Formats: sequence, C-alpha cells, structure tokens
Amino acid sequence: MDTVPFEAFARNAREYDVAVGETADIDRFCSSSAWILPASAAFHGDRVPEIARSGAGWLAVAREVGAGSGRLRAPLEAMWGLASPLAGPDAARLARDAGGELDSRMRRGDLLQLSGLRRDSTLFRELVARLDGSCEIRVGPKTLRWAASLAGGYGGWLGRRTRKFRANLRRALAKARDERVAIEVVDRPSVPGARALYERILAVEARSWKGRRGAGFAAGDMRTFYGLMVPWLAAEGRLRALFATRDGQDLAFHFGGVLGDTYRGLQMSYDDGFASLSLGNVLQSEMIGRLAEAGTRVYDLGSDMAYKANWGERGLETVMLLACRRG
Repeated sequence: MDTVPFEAFARNAREYDVAVGETADIDRFCSSSAWILPASAAFHGDRVPEIARSGAGWLAVAREVGAGSGRLRAPLEAMWGLASPLAGPDAARLARDAGGELDSRMRRGDLLQLSGLRRDSTLFRELVARLDGSCEIRVGPKTLRWAASLAGGYGGWLGRRTRKFRANLRRALAKARDERVAIEVVDRPSVPGARALYERILAVEARSWKGRRGAGFAAGDMRTFYGLMVPWLAAEGRLRALFATRDGQDLAFHFGGVLGDTYRGLQMSYDDGFASLSLGNVLQSEMIGRLAEAGTRVYDLGSDMAYKANWGERGLETVMLLACRRG
C-alpha cells in the first residue's frame, strides 16, 4: 500500500467516502470522514494518523506510543468502536493488503485494535488469516446498533411498533399540540447557519438534565466533536435538524445526518423544565415521518441503549479484532 499524508487524506475525504459507500458489512456513516475526522481531532489529537491506500481501498488508523515499548494502532475513531479502519469494495484483497501493511509496520509488543468489523465478514476473516502468523489474535467486545426500517413509510414503521408504544406516542403528540408546541424544521442549512444552529442546540443541552449534571455534550471533547461534525455535514447538504419551540423559545432538539439511504440520529435533548411533554418522542416521530416521506429507508438509532428497542430492530453488530505482535 502507498502512504497517504494525513493532510492530503483530509483534503480529499470525499474520495475516501466513495470507498466507504462501496464497503460491505461496516457502519458506513461512522466510518465516513464526517465522523472519523472530527473524532480524531476531538478525542485522539495525541495520536499519529497512518493512512495508506492500494488499488483495493484504504487503511485509516492512528498510532499511539505507550509508556512501555509497545505501540497501539486503532481506527481514527476509537472512542466507541463504531468505525471500520478499512474501506474498499474488494474485501478480500483489501484485508490482505491492509494486513500486510500493518504487519510491516509492527514490531514486537505492538498492539492492534481494529473495530467496526463483522465477525462473519470477509474483511474480518481475511485480516485474521493475514495476521495470524505473526500476532496473537483475540476477539474483543461486541458493539450492537439499533436501526428502524422505514419500509412502508411512517405507517409501516408505526405498524411494527407495539400497541403500548403507539398509544403512548399518540398521547405525547396530542399533549404537544394542546400545549402549543411548534416544530421548526432546519433542512440543509448553510455552514454559517449550521454553526448558529449548534449554538441553539448547546443552549438547550445546557438546560437538560444531563447538562445540569455536567454529563451532557455541551462541554469538553464531545462539544468539540459535534462542533466539527455539524458544519461538515452542512457543507455536504447532509445535516437534518428539528426544534420543538413555544412562543419563540427552544424547548428541545433532534439532529442527525444522511448518508445514502440511511439517516443516522446523532443527538436529541430537551429543556428539563418541559420533561412532562415527552418532546424527545415527539421530535423523533416527526423526524421519522419526514425521512420516510423523503424516501429514506433506514433510521440508524446508533449504539445499544434499552429504549431504542422500542423504536427499531436489532441492526449491525460488529466486534473488535485485537492483535499483539509476537516478535
């Protein structure tokens, strides 16, 4: 594989995203540049990116030098283990090329954490076969996602929910109407508009129960991560957002990004003073309706959390491939 300077990789990220879109068995949104480059800057700024490319595709990892003699290599986003470090349409050849490249860079004691891979995929099997001769191989934690099929439109999605869920949602929507809650749609904002939108989002998040406890994303590295991602998505026309408002006051928000036929929900929250209105449910329902009308096929709810089972079905499950160089 040929080494690609990180600056050149970032400048030509759309070319990389084309390869991501052609890769089977990965989380495409979370492997795309709009996710991995903000994550690299926000969470892993002390790591050295190592980007390589062959005719089969891309390898995108970053190297961290530990306190001991060993070094760690992991995907550019290693915070949640959602991103695949490999992208390209020829899975078998890509895995062999990438495995050979990694093997040539590793020395005794070096570690690999390659996340975002389906255990039954060609990428995983071929990587294991290529690295097994020189590395101790283990399979790390599983990462499950939830996704809602929008087949049959909003009605089809709703019909696949439980009777209790439908009844609770009807009550929430009716109460929001009775309380004069309006829905503001922010569709494909400009980059300056997206930055202003993000400030509105942060203001609501600061008034949420998480924000008031200091556990939200309105501060620190998470604020940086989304602060980079939101204008990135806007620049590509892929940002979607909703606000619940009343009398000009923002009460809640929901935002995410589109990639191909899939919408990836990113964050939603509400002012804690209006918790009784179930505005998270109201906005999520509204977004699903709009996505279905636009022809979106899948609403990716993200990583495993108990409440998501009510909104969708089990989605992609990936594992982490762990490897330690023998010598």
